[in-house]
Amino acid sequence: MKKPISRIATIHDLCGVGKAALTNVIPVLSIMKIEVCPIPTMILSTHTGGFGSPEIIKCDGYIEKAFNHYKSIDMDFDGIFIGYLGSLENVKATLKFLKSNDIDKQLVILDPIFGDNGSYYKNFNKEYSDSLKELIKYSKVITPNYTESCILCDEIIKESITNDDILTVSRKLYSLGCKDVIITSLPLKDRKKIGTSIYYGKEDRITLIENERIEKSYPGTGDLFTAVLSGYLVNNVSLLEGVERACEFVSYCINKSSEYDYPTKEGVLLEYCLEELFKHTHKHS
Repeated sequence: MKKPISRIATIHDLCGVGKAALTNVIPVLSIMKIEVCPIPTMILSTHTGGFGSPEIIKCDGYIEKAFNHYKSIDMDFDGIFIGYLGSLENVKATLKFLKSNDIDKQLVILDPIFGDNGSYYKNFNKEYSDSLKELIKYSKVITPNYTESCILCDEIIKESITNDDILTVSRKLYSLGCKDVIITSLPLKDRKKIGTSIYYGKEDRITLIENERIEKSYPGTGDLFTAVLSGYLVNNVSLLEGVERACEFVSYCINKSSEYDYPTKEGVLLEYCLEELFKHTHKHS
């Protein structure tokens, strides 16, 4: 007897304090009526943005052991959400799993988390970003931000871009083997707005979604975006509508959280926002 809900395996890190990674992904997908099967790459007391030096336990070897167990009990997933891997070993373990499965039957979404604002995050380098290109070959959808997109395809990172720039970067990412390319945090010429693009590989065209740029910046919003998008796609909502809904929800979370005076490093007030996501998800049930 098949369980009456979809199931997504989520490879990501887990933060105790600060809304980021699995701390965001699990409640978001759960409210969208999807079972989250977390596969933590590391466990942190807080995320790394502003809380000092967190306590970290690296879950080396866990990805392969977890998937070996799931395979032994014939556990299958409707989707694989690949987020923060953090090491070459974890990239290799994830790649090994993807190679050994019939991924045509699964929705594989890769958020290649390794940089932002024009540079790599601390402890990442070209060797790491190059290793992620192998995972792109097995991904249906990838959701890099603009910085990560340019690094992955060796393009110059610009302060503002045109549609032609977006198309050039998207084509290069598509040539790495994925089916559809979504680029977030695009620096548009209108500095009051921020862009998210969808590149439809088979049709060689882009759709650009523009949102008002909000002054306050919260960690973990990229995780929220990809989690919401994953939920809609697994629930058979179109790519365009899924991206639009994900952008709307992230904007809603930021605006709602901005109503309150607290440190932005703690992330959005997700608990105040999940009801809104439930309402929108229910419309597509």
